[in-house]
Amino acid sequence: MGILDSIGNLFGTESQPQNKFHWKELTSEEDVANVMHTSNEKPQVIYKHSSRCATSYFALKNVESISAEDQLKADFHMVDVISSRPTSMHIAEKLEIRHESPQLFVIKDGEVIWSGSHNQIQAEVLEDIL
Repeated sequence: MGILDSIGNLFGTESQPQNKFHWKELTSEEDVANVMHTSNEKPQVIYKHSSRCATSYFALKNVESISAEDQLKADFHMVDVISSRPTSMHIAEKLEIRHESPQLFVIKDGEVIWSGSHNQIQAEVLEDIL
């Protein structure tokens, strides 16, 4: 048991149900092309994440707090802006939206229907869009 688990136990969080979130990692231009194609069948969410940024961490946790019901309404993809920098930059170029991190895109029918970065990334906003 790690120190964070111990702290969680102190505050009684160990018995709270975990909302399991399933991210698909994007690491290539082909992955991005597949997301764009699949958006014709189901909305796609792309989250650009930096493991070196506290704001990115909190935005990620906010997205992961959406309801299980809303999680089923879209496919969720993550690109690590550090380890997959070329993919991250390809997304910016392909979607014609300046790169930022953290950054979230909702794509439907091959088009970005919503994008936001930093504190604009809110679970309530995403749930409303989905």
